[in-house]
Amino acid sequence: MNLRQIELFVAIAEAGSFSRGADRVSLTQSTASQHMATLEDEMGTGLFDRVGRGVLLTSGGEKFLLHARRILSERDALLQSMIDFRGLGSTLLKIGASNIPANYLIPPMLVSLKENFPGITLNMITGDTHDIVARLEQTEIELAVVGNRLTSKKVEFVPLTTDSLVLIVGPKHRWRNKDFISLHDLLSEPIVIREEGSGSGQTFDNVLRLMGQNPADLKVAARLGNNEAVLQAVASGFGCAFVSELSVKYNLASGALYKVEVKDLAVDRQIWIAKLKARSDSPAALAFKEALVSHYQR
Repeated sequence: MNLRQIELFVAIAEAGSFSRGADRVSLTQSTASQHMATLEDEMGTGLFDRVGRGVLLTSGGEKFLLHARRILSERDALLQSMIDFRGLGSTLLKIGASNIPANYLIPPMLVSLKENFPGITLNMITGDTHDIVARLEQTEIELAVVGNRLTSKKVEFVPLTTDSLVLIVGPKHRWRNKDFISLHDLLSEPIVIREEGSGSGQTFDNVLRLMGQNPADLKVAARLGNNEAVLQAVASGFGCAFVSELSVKYNLASGALYKVEVKDLAVDRQIWIAKLKARSDSPAALAFKEALVSHYQR
């Protein structure tokens, strides 16, 4: 017995005729008769009574019809579920993102994602890079967008885009109109930094070490748990900070914050898309990556 035979049986039962039922499923009447004869042999009982040019269901046929309709209904549900899985219908995609990508990279591309893949609903968890990669390794999320590449045998990191870290000060800070400052100036100024585990914070520390400076020599005024808190603290006149240029462009345009160059110091970092090496991308994940990469290539 196969689904084609079951579909044919239901079509004949509903049409009341072998010829009309065969037409519904695009078979000849002789082929339909052969399929039903095979099905009746397998069931060990007759399913139809032939009456003139039509057919009537036997009591066994009525019982078979009840289950056959359920089977075809489950087949339709299965096909719809797989359509949804391929991202052509309604599907939920769980991702994770560290602070900067979550707040400044992913939101701008959601319009494009919805236009091209309207069936995808995004569920995004936010945390620091270590937390997000840990969730990825535990399969709580399918994809991650993070600001730091960690050492992990399980996770594959693919570059997405580059982000620069820039030094910012408030509108009343004495550096606001300076063309540049020296690294020595920076080391002597109170600075606001992100919490441990932040991708931008680790990038800044690495660049200082490459320049022969110890990050511990920074005059840390505060460690704050998210980027927005850092921006607000500096805007109010509390020290200076290195932050993602992506996160501060509106503040710079409005005059709420000012960018200051540090001579011979360039702090650039890569933003990464991360996934488990052993896990195949779902169609929804592939669609999300396509939309994300396309947006930032433009």
